[in-house]
Amino acid sequence: MMPLKHILKNKLLLQKHFHTQEFAMDNWPYWLFEENVKLVNEILEEEDSNQKGKEGDQMGNFDANSMMKNASNMTNNMQMPKF
Repeated sequence: MMPLKHILKNKLLLQKHFHTQEFAMDNWPYWLFEENVKLVNEILEEEDSNQKGKEGDQMGNFDANSMMKNASNMTNNMQMPKF
């Protein structure tokens, strides 16, 4: 593994998600860069957990009985052809 690979990866993530410029990051003291990386990681984790929570809520509200009743109502309204 390249010794500076994690720094390059973090720079690319900052550019992608938060539109920072590499030349600006190069002028930051290292501690500021590290703090920004920590904050970005926290923000991304929060967004991921919120997204997973929303997906879980949608699945938690799934009601199979309601779906079956709706399907039953739909088939009751259908007329079968007579042969």
